[in-house]
Amino acid sequence: MERPPNFSQTNEATATVAQRYHYLDALRAFAMLLGIVLHGALSFFPMPIWPAQDLHQPAFDVPALLAAFLAQVGLEAPETFSPYEFMLHAIHGFRLPLFFLVSGFFTAMLWRKRGLRQLAKHRTKRILLPLAIFVPLTWILMIVANMEAFVVPAGHFGENEKGAATTPRDEPARQAQQERKPRAKNNPEAAIDIGRAAGMGDLRALEWHIQAGTDLNQRGADQSTPVMIAAVFGRVEAAKVLIEAGADLNLKEKDGSTALIKASFFAHPEIVEALLEADADPNIKTNDGATALDIVRGPWEDIRWVYDHVGELLAPTGLILDYERIRETRPQIAETLRENGAEEGHGVGLDLLILMVFFAPVFHHLWFLYYLIWLVAGFILITWSIGKLKLKALPDRLITSPVCWLWLLPATFLLQLLMKKDFGPATATGVLPWPPILLYYAVFFFFGALCFERDWFNTKAGKLWPLSFVLTVPPLLAGLCLVKSQQNDELLAACSVAYAWLMILGCIGFFRYFFSGENPRIRYLSDASYWLYIMHLSVIMYLQSIVSTWNMPSFPKFLIVCVATTIPLLLIYEFGVRYTFIGTMLNGRRTRTKRVKT
Repeated sequence: MERPPNFSQTNEATATVAQRYHYLDALRAFAMLLGIVLHGALSFFPMPIWPAQDLHQPAFDVPALLAAFLAQVGLEAPETFSPYEFMLHAIHGFRLPLFFLVSGFFTAMLWRKRGLRQLAKHRTKRILLPLAIFVPLTWILMIVANMEAFVVPAGHFGENEKGAATTPRDEPARQAQQERKPRAKNNPEAAIDIGRAAGMGDLRALEWHIQAGTDLNQRGADQSTPVMIAAVFGRVEAAKVLIEAGADLNLKEKDGSTALIKASFFAHPEIVEALLEADADPNIKTNDGATALDIVRGPWEDIRWVYDHVGELLAPTGLILDYERIRETRPQIAETLRENGAEEGHGVGLDLLILMVFFAPVFHHLWFLYYLIWLVAGFILITWSIGKLKLKALPDRLITSPVCWLWLLPATFLLQLLMKKDFGPATATGVLPWPPILLYYAVFFFFGALCFERDWFNTKAGKLWPLSFVLTVPPLLAGLCLVKSQQNDELLAACSVAYAWLMILGCIGFFRYFFSGENPRIRYLSDASYWLYIMHLSVIMYLQSIVSTWNMPSFPKFLIVCVATTIPLLLIYEFGVRYTFIGTMLNGRRTRTKRVKT
């Protein structure tokens, strides 16, 4: 077979190909295992799409000194912060960009060593085949193993004013309401989060938050506010209390929805009327250009499939859609909106179809493997084209620091700006990859590929890793403040990009410094990390549902969930996976070491 053309202008291909990059193996495993930590934290702060929401969701006051400093630089600090939400953003902001960069590096290495045909076969076995096997298995495990989690309202307990059914797991929260114990701001574990209170319809808790000066527009991970949550779950009285207390009614969630749009979609006419009477803007559009009137004006037969999809997504929260009530109420809400000056934007059918195609939860937590397949296919196509067209190699100066930042930073900034108004990259689990997300990760993937056989990357990248880690703090803090306030999209994107690259460089330098040599234990974890990540999601949700009502602080429960997920899966890997065809599929063939009897 003809040797593939070289990307680089160096003459050290043979030596480099033979080298084993132990620190990059460990770094890739680190990115995988951080996913378990990230998902383990999601039950400890309000996130409506997450099935198991813990009763203990700590929120701490922002230090006055930090708030004053942020004010000096023009940023509005939130009143409180959740350590778990902070953990989420800190991990999510760099984890997958790091993973794709390392994946690109190893993809280029495999190509240089074996050629394009073997690269395609290898990635089919290690990525495409596991995706085809484990995505359906994930769906089954999520249904079977997490039945307990699925009936837990995601931070919302108690029955609504319409008499919606509740579950036995509602009882702890209902008892907490009945006991009416005094709550102190200095003891956040004892208080019900304002978003949860809105979803529960807990008027006493809402009144406490209002009197305590809690931010009425406090945002959850999906940027939902308490009044939005009340609108979704039909908590009429809770919505009215928040409206009267001065909640901002025109704030947008990630998808551009307002409280009025949500109340209209879920067909709660009393909340719609209360919002309109309080001067909520009826003509605000979602990210796909739909107004509240667009949401409810279409024929029921044409729109029912949307409710089917939304109902599936929200089933884990315990919310059951009353189709008959929604069908009968939609025309009434449409008329109310028209009487209050609502205008039509455009039809929502095509836009929702597009969102379904790109963002429906088809691949769950394995969506990144699907994106990796696309990127590997792109790599093969580009590399084959370069060889056929006999194009010249890229100049080293375009890839080697510091000149590379002249194109890396603008590219990632523009794509981050296109993805979403949040800290860090977006995720999309639909049947087709969302172009801005795919291109964003493509920058990291192909940069990693281009860095293969570059002296700069192998010796100097991340050399100042302690400084890199220190420099991540300002963009992380600023980014989280901007997420809460939605003040400046461009600055938020800049903070996200700066944090991602600084963390990547820091991690590369750190792991090269400490893990360059071969370590059997680290190597074992590197092999096991793929299996651990593939299988952890349903296990972690199930454990979260079990511990969610335990009367103990959140951090021990968080540790229990993470450890009790990891250890059993490690044991299964050792005794039931590693030396089987599954282990061969994931990591290549492994042979048991036989002890010699003396």
